[in-house]
Amino acid sequence: MGKELKKPIKNNQILKKHVAAIHIGAKLSLLQRKLVNALLYNAYDGLLTAQEHHISASVLCEMIGFDSKNIGYLKGALKGLMETVVEFDVLEEDGKRSWEAMVLLPYARIKDGTCTYRYERALAEKLYHPDVYSKINLSVLREMNSSHALVLYENCYRFEGIGHTAWWDIEVFRKLMAVDTMSSYKPFKALNRNVIQPAMKEVNKLSNIQVEMETRMKGRTVTGLRFIIRPNAQLSLVGMDSEDEITDRRTYKALMAEGISKTLARAWVLEYDEEYIFDKLDLAGNEAAKGKIKSSKAGFLKAAVEQDFHNENAAKQQNLEAAQAAKVLREKRERQLEDLKKIHRDAENTYRRFCVEMIEEAFLALPAALRDAVSAEFQLSLGSRVYLDAFKKAGWSDRLNAPDIRKFWEARGLDFPFPADWAQKNGSSEPSVLKVQIEKLEAEITSAVVSV
Repeated sequence: MGKELKKPIKNNQILKKHVAAIHIGAKLSLLQRKLVNALLYNAYDGLLTAQEHHISASVLCEMIGFDSKNIGYLKGALKGLMETVVEFDVLEEDGKRSWEAMVLLPYARIKDGTCTYRYERALAEKLYHPDVYSKINLSVLREMNSSHALVLYENCYRFEGIGHTAWWDIEVFRKLMAVDTMSSYKPFKALNRNVIQPAMKEVNKLSNIQVEMETRMKGRTVTGLRFIIRPNAQLSLVGMDSEDEITDRRTYKALMAEGISKTLARAWVLEYDEEYIFDKLDLAGNEAAKGKIKSSKAGFLKAAVEQDFHNENAAKQQNLEAAQAAKVLREKRERQLEDLKKIHRDAENTYRRFCVEMIEEAFLALPAALRDAVSAEFQLSLGSRVYLDAFKKAGWSDRLNAPDIRKFWEARGLDFPFPADWAQKNGSSEPSVLKVQIEKLEAEITSAVVSV
């Protein structure tokens, strides 16, 4: 069976980065910044345990949205990282500053289509921190067209949970944007027009967050700034907030059950198709049952996958047929799961539309002279221009502001029925019951995968 590269899943690659690393002051190109993130994503699980890290050059290029045929350019970018001194200039939680500097990448090699690289121990320890990290979405980085937008995204996304960044001194921000030595950006007006606004526009268009700038003034001079952060409702619908798309795949779980490391299992899921991996799992299982594996089963499986071992005996055929039958059953359950999820979405949407109708009916029942005042009162509570524009466009049916709209009208005395009560009364499917059914079916599918 021939090997066929499978492209990485673009919407669900999430990188854990130490918060200090996001404040890297090195002046890197856009391609180099994407490489930094992609290489760290690939190496993260083994940062403190492996001296070297490996990744297919074609997969690496795919992860950063780069033409995989231009390996020479990739080599040049890697060499640039090896010549880069990274400066960590961090504002700690106690208000004190700390400064460190080190080489970003001391070693890199491309041979037989595989990129091998290393980190110095001091940098690896700084990049790896299991308790304090932010999630950087590689599918967003892949689409970024400017280094300023990428840096702004990195520095804002880790604050998404609290809704705003810390206040940055204007000189610190210039350094983050790597324009601190450019005299043309010394006036804030020029910095805002040529760096901040274009970067915000790209982040708001391409990423899973929306940002809005606030400034701090001393007289007529801008001395600091921060960014208000909101989730981008449209992009978050496609699962960009999910960290576990790869780890939820059947192949990944089956490989983990056989003792394969997280990093290697993730790389195989990205590089090989499902049929190929299950074929090698069956082969390793058969050889282990016969007592023919002299080393470890995981070691044999690694060789079988990377060297494309074949098993031509009857036992393999029987196992392949059993695997095919199991696959058919899994696919049937997955179709049932998709149908249930659709019914669940429809039930939630129907209930939401009912609540919107209640709100619009209550609004129209108000005296005409009072309607504008009520609408204006709600708009004052939104704050962000993104949310305000969404409400002006869609009114009380706006999905982005739906939770705030409902709270607003509940405060005005509008009594919404519980979803379960409403569903029972109207003969609709109850969302909570459907959710339990979905979770049960998901558990059955996961159990079937692990037992293969």
